[in-house]
Amino acid sequence: MTPATKTERMLATLELLGHAECSARDLTSRLGLPANKLRSVQRDLETLCLDGKVERLDSGKYRRPLRATTLNPVEALAVYSAARMLYHHAADYNEHYLSALEKLTAQPPPTARRVAAQANAAYEQRKDRSDTSAGRTFELVARAWLEGRVLKFKYHSLTKESLVELVIYFIELNPQNRQAYAIGVNRRKGGDRPFVFRLARMREATLLDEAALIPEQFHPMEYLAGAWGIMTGDPVRVELFFSPAVRDRVREVPLGPKADCQTLASGHTRVCLTVGGWKELVPWILGWGGEVLGPPELRAHIASAHGKGRALYD
Repeated sequence: MTPATKTERMLATLELLGHAECSARDLTSRLGLPANKLRSVQRDLETLCLDGKVERLDSGKYRRPLRATTLNPVEALAVYSAARMLYHHAADYNEHYLSALEKLTAQPPPTARRVAAQANAAYEQRKDRSDTSAGRTFELVARAWLEGRVLKFKYHSLTKESLVELVIYFIELNPQNRQAYAIGVNRRKGGDRPFVFRLARMREATLLDEAALIPEQFHPMEYLAGAWGIMTGDPVRVELFFSPAVRDRVREVPLGPKADCQTLASGHTRVCLTVGGWKELVPWILGWGGEVLGPPELRAHIASAHGKGRALYD
């Protein structure tokens, strides 16, 4: 929200400078103020500097005096890693994501903070070439979930476009592609089975006034327990066979608590796991040259993919 009074403007300035280094021009833009308010922001900064609440750097930017971190090394690395994951996830610029990144990266010790601040600055440069509709969709999805409202949008799947009125149960990042997905029930389809919707495929999203209730019995971790990435479905048992050359690489991948991974006397690795649908497994199997022993339809799919690749390069 754009600050309306001098007091609001100075409080917002302190908030921003507590997480990021900004010039007066940066602050004017970040606060949503018109360009003719630049001189007012400069006067605010002069006052805050005199009060010792803000310091001016040699670069000409301003920041609040750094505070000693209270995180231990493992906590600092966890926060830093979360910030890096958010950076990679947020392909398009979003001012709320930038704010979240700055708040996260204000916490680690100076060494990590400096690197994180450079990444934040690089992210901010995406502003001029970003898709503003994508940022608006993210904001509406967040509001729909947290405010308990129905989200209406057109959904572009690979084969068709459909109208969806979604009661959002959960928001999840796919660990395989770092894309955000909304999990919930489409009122227009009927039934109470939740489905998965990729945020990047939503178009013309709007918030409806109807309340959206999440059932008490819905448990997101149980719902996603069988997913390789984000997609769920009927359980399928998959059996794979990998060459000795990739044994260590296969073992590096979290296969889930119920997976059976054995190194055979020949040096090959045999993997058995149960997933809610096998389609998300395909890139991993192709990437490491795995042989599919079952189910037959997955084996046929992998064989077809190898055949197409062979034909392309022949």
